[in-house]
Amino acid sequence: MDQLLIHNRGFDMLRGAPTETLYDKQGRIKVGMKVLDDAVLTFGNYSRRRGFRYTKEEVLDALMSRNVPKLRDISNYFYLVSGIYQRACDYFANLYRYDWYVVPEIYDDRELNEEKIIKAFVKSLNYLDNTHIKKICGDITLKVILNGAYYGYFIDNGTSG
Repeated sequence: MDQLLIHNRGFDMLRGAPTETLYDKQGRIKVGMKVLDDAVLTFGNYSRRRGFRYTKEEVLDALMSRNVPKLRDISNYFYLVSGIYQRACDYFANLYRYDWYVVPEIYDDRELNEEKIIKAFVKSLNYLDNTHIKKICGDITLKVILNGAYYGYFIDNGTSG
């Protein structure tokens, strides 16, 4: 029975939540004598204490009013301070595997030097390898996700609703 108490220490399996020993009277998590709510986090130029720089109302207001500069600032801020937002942005930026391929085509029916063709083919492959297309496209996509961009067109199809 003592082993079961040691194993379950800090957790109440019936309620499915940590017991009172991990929390103070206000419901904040205790770490030794300190309360976790008292921690100060520093993220480069962004420091925060008890909450984010933007409130939910400010974010919703920026969305409703389509305040693009503020939305960009909010997005970049949360990318720096929120690991969940950062992971989501990175995931979607690198979801598509940007790649390239070369298809050699010969337009001349004359007798061609095989060594010259292979040399030109290897030269083009080396050039594309050294451009780091996969990394550059992922970085561009991340910037588009963080700052927002749309390239497209609208088709006016008359009076349809």
